Amino acid sequence: MSSLAVRGGAPMHYRVLGPDTGGVSVADLRRLFRGQRLTMARRTRLEQESRILALCGKRVVGLAAYDRSDRELRVQEVGIDTSSDCAPTQIADGLLDALELGCVAGSVRRLVLPPRTGVFDDVLQRRGYTAIAQVATGTWYEKRFA
Repeated sequence: MSSLAVRGGAPMHYRVLGPDTGGVSVADLRRLFRGQRLTMARRTRLEQESRILALCGKRVVGLAAYDRSDRELRVQEVGIDTSSDCAPTQIADGLLDALELGCVAGSVRRLVLPPRTGVFDDVLQRRGYTAIAQVATGTWYEKRFA
């Protein structure tokens, strides 16, 4: 997809993966979802859904797994490596750019994000996302496209 220079000089780029491609390593998943349980069911879901990977140089630093219907793209999982050379907000912005571009290109009317993105609520609000539900784990957000 796109490539941007980051703090340490490593290029940041993105890769879109379908369910038929290989998965992300368990070590990468642990780093992206630090502090969260990675059950076998969750890992299987991450392997079977379409995904967008954010890479800082060669290191996987972000992942957004999603399902798409005719009118909606629903992100099921978002994981961001907060210890990389790339800033977490830069990773989040890049993943959102890729998801939004996919919505516009595919004539999808609504993008929905799960509550586990709570750390980046300010990024979502800055980009025009609207809170649609608050649950114990955080706030669900959406963005609509004409």
